[in-house]
Amino acid sequence: MTISMRAGDPPLIVFIAALGHGGDVWKPVIDRLPGAAVLTYDRPACGDAPPRHAPNPPLPFSAFADELAELLDGQGVTEPFVLVGHSIGGSIARLFAQRHPERVAGMVFLEASLPQSLTWPETDFLVDGDDPGATTVDVIAGHVELLQVSPLDVPAVVVTRRRHWWIPEYRYIPHPAIDDLWHVSQQLLAREWRAPLIVAENSGHHLPVDVPDLVAYAVNAVAVAVRTGDSLALDAHVVAELGGTALEDSP
Repeated sequence: MTISMRAGDPPLIVFIAALGHGGDVWKPVIDRLPGAAVLTYDRPACGDAPPRHAPNPPLPFSAFADELAELLDGQGVTEPFVLVGHSIGGSIARLFAQRHPERVAGMVFLEASLPQSLTWPETDFLVDGDDPGATTVDVIAGHVELLQVSPLDVPAVVVTRRRHWWIPEYRYIPHPAIDDLWHVSQQLLAREWRAPLIVAENSGHHLPVDVPDLVAYAVNAVAVAVRTGDSLALDAHVVAELGGTALEDSP
């Protein structure tokens, strides 16, 4: 795996990218967090990192969480940090928090993949354990792991896209039901972690690229809460100016 680390004010913010993405996808967000200590990395076969040696066995999310722990150990990271996970990166973040709770000071979930939102088309490209890419996973085992995860008592925020953002012209066919399921899963995640839910009104799934200002605001809010020991505070007016809607109490 390849690593990029920037020194700065604590807490360290560790970014976990989505399936197939390298750490450079976070640049628009990191550019909006001046002075913050940040770490990004490329999982094997993502970004500049070489692939694993094939064939390799199916990999559950916990395998990627343990890889991240080893990476952080190698960088000498000892203080608790904020984890930011996008899509499948959110699954890795949850398993990391389950296995290493003492290392996690805060969580930011961006369109995090959840068992409740899994659809069969997704499994077609996720279950092949012989693929040399490290982002291939054993979906069934990975999602069973997620069902066993308990939330931590740390500052957390969940950010998701607006419902039906990507298929408005096809609402008359069954596909919106899948979109609705995704949105409900994000509400459940927010409730589970006792976290506010931010809905990005002008974004699709790729929040770090589509709405980096909104993502940076959410990340900074968690970092400030960790740094000061105060309760997490979101300004609904600022969130709205950045293209989002803050839902403090998810239904």
